[in-house]
Amino acid sequence: MPGSWRVSFTDSPLSLLVFVHLHTRSWFSFRAGGSCPADLVQHAARLGQPALALTDRHGIYGTVRFQKACRVAGVHAVLGAEIIVDGAPLVLLARDPGGYRDLCQLLTRAHLSAAGIPPLDDGEISPDTSDPLPTDRREVPSITLNDLATLSARLLCLTGGRDGRLWQHLAHRRYDGARAWLSTLHDVFGDALYVEITHGLLPEDGRVAHRLFELAEAQSVSAVVTNDVRYATPSHWSRYDLLTCMGLNHPVAEPHQERPRNAEAYLKSETQLRRLLPFCPDAFEHTAEVAERCHVDLVPEYITPPAAQIPPGITADKLLVDLCDAGLARLYKPEGQAAARAQLTKELLIISTLELSEFFLVVYEVVAEAKARGIRCAGRGSAANSIVAYLLGITAVDPIRHNLLFERFLHGGRKGTPDIDVDFDSDRRNEVIDWMERRFGIEQTAMTATLITYRLRMALRDVAKALGWPMTKVDELSQSVPSGQARDVEEHRTPITKVLGSSPLTELLFECVADLHLCPRHLGLHSGGMILSRKPLSHFTPIQVSANGVKVVQFDKEDVEAMGLVKLDVLGLRMMACLSEGASMAKRHEGVDIDFDTMSLDDKGVYELICSGKTMTMFQIESQGQMHLIAKNQPEIFDDLVAEVALFRPGPLQSGMVHPFIRRRRGWDPVVYEHPSLEPILRDTYGVILFQEQILDIAYRFAGMSLADADDFRSLMSKVHDPVRMQEMGILFVAGAIERGVPPPIARSVFEKVSHFVGYGFCRSHAAAFAQTVYHSAWMKRYHPAAHLAAFMQHRPGFYNLMTLEDEARRFGVPVLLPNINLSGTRYDLTRIDGGTKGSGLLAIRKPLTAVQGLSDEVSEQILWARMSGPFHSVEDLVTRVFLDRRVLDALARSGALDELAGNSRDALWQAGVAANRLQAREPDASTLFDMPLILPKDLPELQPLTSAERLSWDYKTHGAGRTHPISLARRQLTDLHIQPIEACFRYVPLRAPESSAEKTDDSKHHSATDSSGPLITVAGIVIMRQRPPTAKGFMFITLEDETGLLQCVVHPSLYEKHYDTLIQPSIIFRGQLQATGGWRGIVVREAWPLEGVFGGYSGFPSAANGQDHLDDGASTVAAGRAIGDSPEILPPNSDTIRKVD
Repeated sequence: MPGSWRVSFTDSPLSLLVFVHLHTRSWFSFRAGGSCPADLVQHAARLGQPALALTDRHGIYGTVRFQKACRVAGVHAVLGAEIIVDGAPLVLLARDPGGYRDLCQLLTRAHLSAAGIPPLDDGEISPDTSDPLPTDRREVPSITLNDLATLSARLLCLTGGRDGRLWQHLAHRRYDGARAWLSTLHDVFGDALYVEITHGLLPEDGRVAHRLFELAEAQSVSAVVTNDVRYATPSHWSRYDLLTCMGLNHPVAEPHQERPRNAEAYLKSETQLRRLLPFCPDAFEHTAEVAERCHVDLVPEYITPPAAQIPPGITADKLLVDLCDAGLARLYKPEGQAAARAQLTKELLIISTLELSEFFLVVYEVVAEAKARGIRCAGRGSAANSIVAYLLGITAVDPIRHNLLFERFLHGGRKGTPDIDVDFDSDRRNEVIDWMERRFGIEQTAMTATLITYRLRMALRDVAKALGWPMTKVDELSQSVPSGQARDVEEHRTPITKVLGSSPLTELLFECVADLHLCPRHLGLHSGGMILSRKPLSHFTPIQVSANGVKVVQFDKEDVEAMGLVKLDVLGLRMMACLSEGASMAKRHEGVDIDFDTMSLDDKGVYELICSGKTMTMFQIESQGQMHLIAKNQPEIFDDLVAEVALFRPGPLQSGMVHPFIRRRRGWDPVVYEHPSLEPILRDTYGVILFQEQILDIAYRFAGMSLADADDFRSLMSKVHDPVRMQEMGILFVAGAIERGVPPPIARSVFEKVSHFVGYGFCRSHAAAFAQTVYHSAWMKRYHPAAHLAAFMQHRPGFYNLMTLEDEARRFGVPVLLPNINLSGTRYDLTRIDGGTKGSGLLAIRKPLTAVQGLSDEVSEQILWARMSGPFHSVEDLVTRVFLDRRVLDALARSGALDELAGNSRDALWQAGVAANRLQAREPDASTLFDMPLILPKDLPELQPLTSAERLSWDYKTHGAGRTHPISLARRQLTDLHIQPIEACFRYVPLRAPESSAEKTDDSKHHSATDSSGPLITVAGIVIMRQRPPTAKGFMFITLEDETGLLQCVVHPSLYEKHYDTLIQPSIIFRGQLQATGGWRGIVVREAWPLEGVFGGYSGFPSAANGQDHLDDGASTVAAGRAIGDSPEILPPNSDTIRKVD
């Protein structure tokens, strides 16, 4: 009877346990569950259920978060998974850590099998599987019963709910099959098998539940009650149904057998279930027995570092001390060693206390191996605060010289593993990863996952598809909004309703999108977080294989840290590859050895170049916003460069700290401190909060928090968090400051300033590490522009397109040569022109064959191998010596790569077509000494030369950049309309003093849209970038380019709405007020018109990134005869190719 069933485990911490849900999915079943683990746990606690199992489909993705939530709520966590066995699901629960490991191995087998990769007998990946190739479309992860039998001893098994084989047999009255299947499972699990009985208020549920109970009794198998839970409460049913439809790619308006038939699969109370299943009271008691048998702790609160190579007879602590002592003697002069020694002693004590010596030794091994292989690398992030990391060569920033705070990286109260990021040459990063797998073992290494949750654009796409809108509308919808949080969908009501119209269905879309906030969609691959484990990873996680064949765990970086695992960020930085390759080119073509590691950071010529604003292709400072900031800040020494990198981040920008910093640094405003205790913290940043370490230091020294609490406070202020939590921390902060004698108004004022720092901001060490790379890239551009720009075009670490980069090369006196079938290789390279040899003649950049669209590395290599026997003498010679796809051959011809063979691109295209057709028509093996040539003189008609517009369009389509700038074709018409070239803007010299000019700047880092002090100017260009970042308060920034340079155009929010259709065009005319700061120029837009007949720009939505959705290559414009320059005749001045829109 209800209420009469109790269990009494006198020795158990679960002695009050009565009923436990043992089959529960969360939304970590990826569109097959409707609630987050925390909601499930909280509801179980409200129901008085002191234990809960999480059994997500195909994995244990949410178990760490689940166990954390259980600890907070005082609920015992049972860990398991729903796994497909011979085509039907079973629920497997881990009894103990060994059972958890077995579960991980079974899930690994399931995922490897789905990817077409055979695992070893123990469930691990074979060491021979260094580059697994998964199938294009994977099967559902599953294992066989034989697989399960080998690893069943430490697992408990439930027969599965409605989808289980046992239920299905009984539902379809296949009683013999049901008995046989239950007997088979009993042979495998014995008393660890439980028949799962559920009742979801569907017509057949009562009958099947009775049959299940009778079958369990007949075969002496214990039964347990579950509700086959898919969501926490009935209110989450609609989200679960929507996620199911989206997972099935099925419209909501149509039925489907896998959709929920009612809203009953929620976390019900024991009372509710006893009413539905009164005939099986023991099955309720058995749930408590099952929970009592399961004890696994994934959050141990200690770190498990990987094993370092330590010589016999020495400890890890002693080896670390010896290495640091050697580094101290090498890097510090005797007179500077005292301060370094004191800091080293302090750090080594903390590292030893936290048992992290081996971790540092492992990172040292990785970096030392990379350097031994000649792979450029540099540590960054908070690790650069550590003198130990500096002495080991992991980082290159001296923490004593730059006054870096070690506690930002590590302190005695720190929870979790320290975070060390190491940037490697992106071209050679995989070499490092391969070595790490061999060094630490393939079973001990894998990449961290990232959790891809529903954000605004993705949520809009999936929901709109599920609600039945056609794909044309879905595409238009997702391009009508920027990236952002799904919960903020209401903020974008205007553009969404503009696309979809106003209707009840549109209102439903708003509700559904907001409801998907933070909901996981799928698992992704971390950009570089590699886990290094002392134990095989199967002790902690299943292993999957990503689409590109990379091993990945089922947890993200926060979960990995909570499990005590060590993650080393092995990051591929393209600028690092650019520097390496640029130095290599300078060595080959100029005979110069470049050593970045020993390079001084005080070259005056480098800072002059930076201050000139010519920072394109320089790391981190090449955007128009940074150019503007540099014009005001004018960095003169390395510390100024560190500040420059840190200033241009959401934290400082949103907190309004940028302009006070500049004004105080330039001497325009006095340096002030709100309280004397802030001076030692903020002295070197002129009383302004600029770095994350300063927030930690203020919380520790000003507000009296412990280091652990101060670090939590710093983390909270450095990211976007729950405002309720921020308010709680604010109360503690203010109270702590008052207790230390700070007047209450000042305490509140300081907290107000700190709280405005919410958003991404750099720590000082990270900024300093990046500033070194900034300096190195600037040094290369200053002294070896050809090598630097060629390497930059090869690796493309920035966001400017190839046309812009080639124009920048020409501005620096470096010609860019077309791809050439007889001279180009597979990479960008340098060549001497004007007959020069090394040391003489002008260096030019030669574009590679791979720059031609459609030419892969493999095809280019075929051409190079054939060329080793001699150059190609004609198009026919090329076609007969190298088998080329017709599209590849056409692209080579259109690009100009065959001009040397045919005279011009149009003739080359004609000859390529004739030769390819003739070659295709020949019989196989029909060649003889008397074969006719593929191309005869009569096959070569006199063809009409390409127009300028055709030539330009062919260039854009085939290798991404024109031989002339698109705007140059329209310059005559633009001049007739008194539209000036962009370079004219730079002839304007502001009459105001710099300090008064700075006052006309708003907090979004750009000149105020109300500033009307500059002259009115009209310019035109192609759009190479459009941005509307969250920090800009609705302003939009468009970068225009013409044949003379770049110009940033600032659009006020009111004009953004008025001219939206024009602002997303690839070519635009702007009229506005010219603004000038130092060497930077921009305009505040007053009017806008589309510039038709000109191509080469980007159209697209203004995003926080670059708004480069579609490059207009001119194909349609030229085909329609609307391109300026498409005819030898010049269009009259009153041409309608320039059309006003307002």
